[in-house]
Amino acid sequence: MQLTSKDANMVVDFYPVKFADGDISTRYILKIVTFMGQSQSKRYILKRDFDREVDSRVEGYGYEVTDIHTIPQLYNGALACAC
Repeated sequence: MQLTSKDANMVVDFYPVKFADGDISTRYILKIVTFMGQSQSKRYILKRDFDREVDSRVEGYGYEVTDIHTIPQLYNGALACAC
């Protein structure tokens, strides 16, 4: 899923995650925050936190859903310590 702020300066992308064996994670989502076209952060979040964040950004801050990402991204263990 992709959320875009009202002024389109902030974009938050959420992707499903898959492991090297091809299994799709039922627990984690990859979150990428982009501000004015520059990637600011990439990290894994729990699905429950994803649900809360989407609700908060859409209902509280007026973000719009601008895309749906369905292609899982390969899990990168180097990002795991960022959780």
